[in-house]
Amino acid sequence: MAVTEADQPAITATFSVLCRLYDGGRDHIWSYYIRNLVRPIWLGRGENRVDALVGNPPWLSYRNMPKDMQRVFQQMSASRGLWHGRDVATHQDLSALFVARAVEQYLKVGGSFAFVMPNAALDRGYYKGFRAGMFADPAEVTTVAFTGSWDLRRLRPHFFPRGSAVVFGRRTSGVSQALQSATTRWTGTIPRIANTWAEVSPYITRVPATLAISDSDDPVSPYASRFSAGATIYPHFLFFVRPQPASPLGVGAGRRAVRSVPSLHQPWKGLPEMEGIVEAEFVRPVLLGESIIPYRVLPPREAVLPLENATLLDSEHPHLDFYPGLAAWWRKAEQLWNENRTSDGMSLRQRVDRGHGLTNQLPVPGLRVVYGGSGMHVVAALVESASAVTEHKLYWGVVATREEGWYLCACGCRK
Repeated sequence: MAVTEADQPAITATFSVLCRLYDGGRDHIWSYYIRNLVRPIWLGRGENRVDALVGNPPWLSYRNMPKDMQRVFQQMSASRGLWHGRDVATHQDLSALFVARAVEQYLKVGGSFAFVMPNAALDRGYYKGFRAGMFADPAEVTTVAFTGSWDLRRLRPHFFPRGSAVVFGRRTSGVSQALQSATTRWTGTIPRIANTWAEVSPYITRVPATLAISDSDDPVSPYASRFSAGATIYPHFLFFVRPQPASPLGVGAGRRAVRSVPSLHQPWKGLPEMEGIVEAEFVRPVLLGESIIPYRVLPPREAVLPLENATLLDSEHPHLDFYPGLAAWWRKAEQLWNENRTSDGMSLRQRVDRGHGLTNQLPVPGLRVVYGGSGMHVVAALVESASAVTEHKLYWGVVATREEGWYLCACGCRK
């Protein structure tokens, strides 16, 4: 096996251990584990590199990597021209580095590859280095010639939580060829009962198309300065409520009997629910991310918010006691916050108005466009309520007319 004499004792000892484990019926993973360690090293030797690589790399986002993995990922990406700075770090994922590293280690010059990628790899700015086809690691400069792509983002249902694509290419010797804007676009809706290519193919259309490739990491819309994130109304347990049945005597005009919504998260999970009779003007509708679908606003949630016109009250404000129901609720909420919060950095008022996400919405404009800050599909809707505030998973912006609002909704929902 051409094992050097110096390495033979370690190999012999390891093999002896495996034999003992096998004889004892305890070798359930170790031979598999060792093969997985050895095979990449063997395949990485120049004479053993392969003619073709086909795969679906992990799409692990930078923001979800452990800290030590983030450091290694940044270093390896930067050395290959794949790192595009911390401003877009949260958008970057492991797929581009995986492809570059796999080609570098395992594919012979002249060999071909095909990899499933996030659709952003085809046209977004932070994949510019990947599309260039030169991965200049100091240990071994690797070049590829991209030969085409498939744009799969218009297929329904999506194969993955994000829209996908496929890139094709071959490894070259010192000359790179960037991924071109010409692609093959797949469209169609695939029935869930279709399981074979013969059943799927009648529902798919494949046509030549041209990608709108962006070299910028974040092209700025002329409307960017007019939109802001909503309020971080947290913890939900202290603010969001549902109706509480009134006593036979009722609750009095202009007041609401409410009960807090139970929390699923610690340390608020399991705390006794808050109940109270609060002045109706302080039970405000709140739009969450789940409240918006394309062009429509679903029924909002309700939350107790101490908003007197355009002023956010707290226990130190002299006007709070003008509203006995609100004052009782707010002081109880502050007590629970102080007893259970995980840090001493902010008061409850500061927490709910973090970054002025709540007070920036006051007075609430009567005509706004809102859109979701996350999710596979961009959704937008026109909001015409002068009382509903938005939570942080939505972005909002004031528009002058309904026509302008519908125009922005159409742009957002088609994006």
